[in-house]
Amino acid sequence: MIDSIKSLSLLLIAGYFLFLVMSLSWRGKVVSGPWWFLLRSFFPNWRFYHGAGHQPRLFWRIANLEGTWSEWALFMPRARLSWMSLLHNPRGNLTLAEQNLVDHLSADLAALPDNAEVRHLVTYQMVQRLTRWLINCEGASPSHYQFQLRRVPALEAIPAEEDALLTSPVLRW
Repeated sequence: MIDSIKSLSLLLIAGYFLFLVMSLSWRGKVVSGPWWFLLRSFFPNWRFYHGAGHQPRLFWRIANLEGTWSEWALFMPRARLSWMSLLHNPRGNLTLAEQNLVDHLSADLAALPDNAEVRHLVTYQMVQRLTRWLINCEGASPSHYQFQLRRVPALEAIPAEEDALLTSPVLRW
């Protein structure tokens, strides 16, 4: 009984790696669909290894009750490193997931058809909620807020506001 479970496990693992090798060597039509979207966390994103380039970053700003806007604040998730984080790292995993969400919104914007509405994207709505949560964590109580997605070059200055990929409308708090 135990031997059959071991052999089934090895067969499933071998099948997974065979599928990965085949999908990496297959060039052609991009596989897309709702189920692939849900399963994409199980497959590595090999675009990470193509070199350092522009990275999508989230910016946000708030308006106080008088209507004055703050400067754009950069959301840059940084995890504190410790020996304990090798075993248990929920905060580091959360910051990776938050930046991964911003990366997915950037990819969804690139794949968005010209006549499609960006506010209907699930990633857009999730980034909107992430921004609201980040502002709430700062302890601010604004009347309005806004977020922006910019592609920041690696190891260079932050681009101007005019170079944004996406700027949300002014949102009520």
